[in-house]
This record gives sequence, structure tokens and C-alpha cells, in this order.
Amino acid sequence: MGKNYKMTTFSKFLIFLIFAAPLSYIGASYYNGQNPFEKFKEISIFENSKSESTTTKVITNENSNNNVGEESFNKEIELKELEIKQLNKRIEKLEEIIETQKKEIENLKVQ
Repeated sequence: MGKNYKMTTFSKFLIFLIFAAPLSYIGASYYNGQNPFEKFKEISIFENSKSESTTTKVITNENSNNNVGEESFNKEIELKELEIKQLNKRIEKLEEIIETQKKEIENLKVQ
């Protein structure tokens, strides 16, 4: 019979990392709202021999993503400004209510 080989703890750990590292990367990318498979496609190892055409596609995609990002950023700023205005109005109303309640309390103390 042949020899029985045993796996060391370190080799078990390495095999675990081979599976766990990519899965955790994919999970973290999805959690952050990114598509991890698009990033894999951008890595130079996975590019075909048509590297020039793919690099131009990547550059155009980056430019279009920047424009979309700027537009969404501007929209988000506008929404936040509207929210700030609404909150300021609410604060003013609540301050008025507090003032009227203080006056009522003073009137009740006098009586």
C-alpha cells in the first residue's frame, strides 16, 4: 500500500483562502454597490490580443461614468439643499411653538 499523506494546518488554510478571498471580494463589492465582474474584465490578464481597442473602451467608459457621476452628484447636492431648507423651516416652526408654550407656562404660573 502507498503512504498516507496528511494535510498540514497551513495547507488547509491556503486552500481556504483560495476560495474565501475571491468570495469575500465579490461580496464586499456588491455591498459597496459595484460590479466586481466588470473590474475583473479591466484587469490586463483577462484582456485579449485586442488590447488597444479594449483600452479605448475602458477610457470612454471611465469618461461616461465620470459624467454620470457628476450629474448624480449635482442632483444629490440639490436634494440635500432642499432638505436643509425644509429642516430649517421645521426648526423655525418648532421654535415658535416652544415660545408660545413658554408664554402659556408663564401665564399659568401667574394665575
